[in-house]
Amino acid sequence: MKHPDGDDTCTAISNDMTLSWILIDPIRRLVVNLSSHKPITVQRHWLTGEVQVRFASILAADRGHVQCGIVVTCGGSEEGEMQMREISLEIEDMDGMHINGKESLGILQRAMEGKKGKGRNRVQEGQRRYKEYLEVKKERKERKVRTEGTLDILCVAFGVSCFVAFWSFILFR
Repeated sequence: MKHPDGDDTCTAISNDMTLSWILIDPIRRLVVNLSSHKPITVQRHWLTGEVQVRFASILAADRGHVQCGIVVTCGGSEEGEMQMREISLEIEDMDGMHINGKESLGILQRAMEGKKGKGRNRVQEGQRRYKEYLEVKKERKERKVRTEGTLDILCVAFGVSCFVAFWSFILFR
């Protein structure tokens, strides 16, 4: 495939590219596909021109839901062909914090033990769950911003009242 020159090519990549990231536990004979099969987003890096294709699935975790994302980075070669440069698996929580270590392995283990979705609606179901995840994530962020705004107002009010009390004490002694 030729390296993309414009946004139309990114759309073509989004329509043509599929991925299955299958995790296998041979001892317990468990399997899970962590990929959304079709890309969730395709973006070009503004500086390097590399194309980043993101696949994602939503998994249950102790703290709610997490996003299991697979990012494929493609760039051009000297011949002008597009080559895969990097592929990575990222697990992040609702606040956008990356999860790693023992906690991420526990999430992957629970995903392997959970129900397996089959059928033709798997792609649509994955897209629906991803959209719901983004909505909940946006609501959490807005709630956090409102809470921080309220705390900022309270801190300013407390500071002003301390300032007024101090000067009242000094002036009216």
